[in-house]
Amino acid sequence: MSTEELDTSDLRAYRLQARTWLAANMTPLARAGDGTFIRVDDSDPAARFEWARAMQAKLYDGGFAGITYPVRYGGAGLSQEHERVFLEEALPYDMPTAELSVSLNILGMTLLEFGAEEQKDRHLERMLRGEEIWLQLLSEPSGGSDLAGLITSARCDGDTYVLNGQKTWSTGAEFADFALCPARTDWDVPKHRGISMFIVDLNAPGIEIRSIKQINGGTDFCEEFLTDVVVPVSSLVGPENDGWRITRGMLAIEHEWVGRSGGNRPRPAGVADLISLARRRGLQDDAGVRRTIASIHSLQSVHFALTQRVGRGRALGVLHPSYGGVLKLSNDVMRQRRNEVALELAGSRGVAWEPGSTDGTIVPVYLQSRSATIAGGSSEIQRNNISEGALGLPREVSLDRDLPFRQVPKN
Repeated sequence: MSTEELDTSDLRAYRLQARTWLAANMTPLARAGDGTFIRVDDSDPAARFEWARAMQAKLYDGGFAGITYPVRYGGAGLSQEHERVFLEEALPYDMPTAELSVSLNILGMTLLEFGAEEQKDRHLERMLRGEEIWLQLLSEPSGGSDLAGLITSARCDGDTYVLNGQKTWSTGAEFADFALCPARTDWDVPKHRGISMFIVDLNAPGIEIRSIKQINGGTDFCEEFLTDVVVPVSSLVGPENDGWRITRGMLAIEHEWVGRSGGNRPRPAGVADLISLARRRGLQDDAGVRRTIASIHSLQSVHFALTQRVGRGRALGVLHPSYGGVLKLSNDVMRQRRNEVALELAGSRGVAWEPGSTDGTIVPVYLQSRSATIAGGSSEIQRNNISEGALGLPREVSLDRDLPFRQVPKN
């Protein structure tokens, strides 16, 4: 049964409304000869981000930006099911999702949950219009998976804070306007208790942003150097030294979104793509190939049911935020397996292809998928969070947990 057949009458009406609007306002993606959608050329990322801002403004004017955001802040005030329906209808169109999904699905939602009213009133509608693009400044070169061990500092100086440090693996930082940045404000308490969260204007003096070359040839990620960056006290999100709680909340929002939607880009191989690929290779009647593709279909069906269950449980407040990690784990395994199968089916065409062939997308997407179990929190960290938050198991032993952070050995 398709997801469209599961729609209620309200969702069916919304689906038709979205379908009509998209056909009239958005540009359809090109299709290959086998019917699969051809990924949009993003060889000029700067131009692509400017295009994304303009398209987001069009979505806002059409009433399809911030579908689950409250009306007060410029959203539509609808459910995740409405958002799902819209995203399904938007699949055949060139959308600004890849460029703005982190900003809208992680940072905006974090500000909505933890920000002061003044901060929400100032930024949320501008984010939904595409006038502001946000990201998170989390990982640090010396930290590995120990995010609470961050050493970027924020020193209070009257009515401002002065930030110094380095962040890395920030998606699209060179095209963003603002960031949420946890920094250490107290070195004399245990590491989790001395962190504060700040809104940082990425155009402020003292910020240097450098792009990072990836294994697949892309430059999606950046590293940032903060040298005496001055931010006002009003940029503090929540109380001083309460930043770890907000950081954990932001990560829970990210994990649930990644698990629900698969993240931003590139779009992984789906069952329809695998079937088309098998047909191009003349393998459609091979019993082993058919079983393999059927197993991917089963994984996707189970994952969809899981997202429905966890999404409703989180919306009703009956499931712990760590259940978002369950969705991320499920999505990561499914994403990697789908792209492994795509590479297996492509054979030699997956590693050597004719110019312009859709086979040329298989290896970059496969390579990108290898990061799924690391990006946004490794699978090992997810399992720790799930065991403690969802299952109530004891915390893993941490010898430095109760030490003042100043006394903790650092890299």
